[in-house]
Amino acid sequence: MPIPIVFSDKYTVRSPGHVFRAGKFEAALRLLLKERIIRRSEVLEPRRPSRADLLLAHTPAWVKKILGGGLTPEDSARAELELTPGVVEAHLMNVGGTILAARLALRTGLGINCGGGAHHAFSGHGEGFCLLNDIAVAVNKLRSAGKVKRALIIDLDVHQGNGTAEIFRGDRDVFTFSVHQRGIYPEKRVRGSLDLELPPGAGDKAYLSLLDRSLPGVFRRSRPDLVVYNAGVDVYKGDLLGGLKLTTAGVRLRDEKIFRECFARNLPTVVVLSGGYAARLSDTARLHANTIKAAILLKRNLH
Repeated sequence: MPIPIVFSDKYTVRSPGHVFRAGKFEAALRLLLKERIIRRSEVLEPRRPSRADLLLAHTPAWVKKILGGGLTPEDSARAELELTPGVVEAHLMNVGGTILAARLALRTGLGINCGGGAHHAFSGHGEGFCLLNDIAVAVNKLRSAGKVKRALIIDLDVHQGNGTAEIFRGDRDVFTFSVHQRGIYPEKRVRGSLDLELPPGAGDKAYLSLLDRSLPGVFRRSRPDLVVYNAGVDVYKGDLLGGLKLTTAGVRLRDEKIFRECFARNLPTVVVLSGGYAARLSDTARLHANTIKAAILLKRNLH
């Protein structure tokens, strides 16, 4: 069964010297094509989101700034990004990518955006390399169209998804579950539905054991119609910004646990890639490719 992957060349924008290298998404896609996990014909181009789409998760003032070229040096400093037109366009297209991946998930059971996961974007501002919260926009678009009622966001990036938690704060139909590292960015957390912290150097055993203990209760409490998996690979032992020190095998086992739990329940599952800052871009690309590969192979094995 063909499983499309969403990607746009516009995701790749040069930011010399920045720790976030957008080229990692394209490099991951190239690995998947080279290894024949996917075919070029299965790569789908997303559409740019509309103003109405963005307003599903963001304030009118922030959307006006994004679309109208009104971003300030203060906005740039807060997001820790040089806000060139190309950078803004990349963030817009990533939102379109997660919207399309969410639609594909409803159609096929699995939707993959080879990008996305901007979980530090708040309703009214950007933070932490994130301008627009693609996860929140996509979830709210499906809900507003009556396609789903309840959503579960599983965020396993090494950093807590403070923006996502802020957007869905008080919303009983969206359950935000985060496992992240203690004592790192963001300094000020926004409480989600369930936030679990691990100390630096936790490693594979402690991390995977925590997931095993937690996931059944998360699914029971959230009762979702849709799952969005934010699969940040900055939990990896070679990451420059994270210190949980999972091995490559540990990251793969983490991903497989999530996909098995979702697929066993026949839940439409959206995958976004989020953070990953290994010293070598090739290491980050391999980890992202492994996440997508695990999703596709497990899904195919069900058919």
